[in-house]
Amino acid sequence: MDTTVDKLLQDATLALSHMDSGRSGSIHFYEDSMEETVIREDRIEKSLRTIIYSGGNDNFYLCYQPKLDLTTKRITGFEALARLKLEDLGFVSPLEFIDIAERRQLIYDLGRIILKESCEFISGAHAMGFDDIGVSINISGIQLLRKEFVEDVSELAKQFEMDLGCLEFEITESVLLENYEIINHKLKQLKDMGIKISIDDFGTGFSSLARLKELNIDIVKIDKYFIDAVAEKDKDSLITADIISMSHKLGLKVVAEGVENREQLYYLEKNNCDIVQGYLISKPLRKQEAIEKLEESKL
Repeated sequence: MDTTVDKLLQDATLALSHMDSGRSGSIHFYEDSMEETVIREDRIEKSLRTIIYSGGNDNFYLCYQPKLDLTTKRITGFEALARLKLEDLGFVSPLEFIDIAERRQLIYDLGRIILKESCEFISGAHAMGFDDIGVSINISGIQLLRKEFVEDVSELAKQFEMDLGCLEFEITESVLLENYEIINHKLKQLKDMGIKISIDDFGTGFSSLARLKELNIDIVKIDKYFIDAVAEKDKDSLITADIISMSHKLGLKVVAEGVENREQLYYLEKNNCDIVQGYLISKPLRKQEAIEKLEESKL
């Protein structure tokens, strides 16, 4: 089959798009999988644009994973987790569609939808008498750097007549790698409004316990890697307990994610972890299921 000049240029462009900008002198060859990736990403992008600009799309929804307070043994909140299911692609991993949303300048508007739906959930839970329930939401660096972000959050809170203390924003350590001063200042603004700030996946990035003193945060969320390590026989070699202890000394609460068995739960209780979440407590739940979980907790 003859290959046209246009096709050659298209293939070369695709190959160039897969080059690592940080490596000079590298050579990349076109592969059919590159085109397949672009077609898949375009399909996901089109769906995200429909969700953002048309609304009412059942392909995109939130699940809520319960958080259990180890002191009261009650559910005190949820983490909002975005889900995308497309007819032709099936379930799309959040890692994939969030990455596409960030690279194609859609994350701010998508994040606003997530924030709005989370506020609706909080408002509904409070109306049912669950006044202490809050929701944590993952926030990207792109969102934090937008000038209007703080104002948008404030407007949404007014719209739903809710206390901003019911919101928790989770940021990853990687968000702090660039624009550290600007983002840390923005976190202070949000904290001053009453919003709780947590650092997610702690221990896997560049942050240290010493640097936690500088950050405008309220909560340390221990990465699942350290929770999985609890299964190791030599408990004395674990640093999870040290992270909990040092965080408490800095006045921070500690959340452990990815708790999947009772051995992990016992270890975390013994070492005074504040809150846990994971499949041992509950899988992520659709909105109505989450409300039912709260109703069960009353019994």
